[in-house]
Amino acid sequence: MEESIKKYWNADSPSYDSFVVKGFSIKRECESWQKLFSEVLGERGSHLLDTGCGPGIVSMQLADLGYKMTSIDFSEKMIEAAKKNALAYGLAIDIMIADAECLPFEDDSFDGIVSDYMLWTVPHPEKVMSEWYRVLKPGQKVVYVDGDWFNDPKRTPFRVSLANFACFLDSPKKYKLKSDKKDIKLDYDLWSKTAKRPEDDIKMMGSAGFTDIKVIHNIQDRVLHGLRHAAYGSTEDHYMVIAKKPN
Repeated sequence: MEESIKKYWNADSPSYDSFVVKGFSIKRECESWQKLFSEVLGERGSHLLDTGCGPGIVSMQLADLGYKMTSIDFSEKMIEAAKKNALAYGLAIDIMIADAECLPFEDDSFDGIVSDYMLWTVPHPEKVMSEWYRVLKPGQKVVYVDGDWFNDPKRTPFRVSLANFACFLDSPKKYKLKSDKKDIKLDYDLWSKTAKRPEDDIKMMGSAGFTDIKVIHNIQDRVLHGLRHAAYGSTEDHYMVIAKKPN
């Protein structure tokens, strides 16, 4: 299963990287994400862990605000892209290959944890949540973004077709790279295919020990605009889960 994840995200790294670079360069979109994350994370300058950093978009947004970032991903190609992007924008981010289900950090290491569109692909989300709880300092927060990519009632064939067309208009190169990857799949049963989300997320976070669990729904309406909203935010509820490790 681990090799399947690596293969999938290594193959996706070029198209996802192009999306990230464009999004970071769009001032309104970048500032919208920064405002959303900083509202819930609090004090800037604190040390955050980004799990499943991909090409580094969230790490870059938060490092740009003054947060100290440590960023991990399981995909070598994603890590290469993240390092390239951080260097291109002059952002000091500690980026490394690591497994979110077995984090290489001491207990109570971080002032906060963020994650962006990762949890749906991991084999054992409860292990990730347990690791988040372990490495997070007491009294601090996990903030992650994900979506119901399989069961959202908005995901109709008509809406998906419109979104695909908007994706092509927004970035023909990214659309072609995605099309070239269509035969590469995760070769195991994703837990998120049958999950009720975010309700099941909340139950697992509670079982891991987190408290004060909150959900912000449809954040895509706050951070994506115009054609990019039509392409990437019109077919699912993109939600943010905020949870606290008790003192």
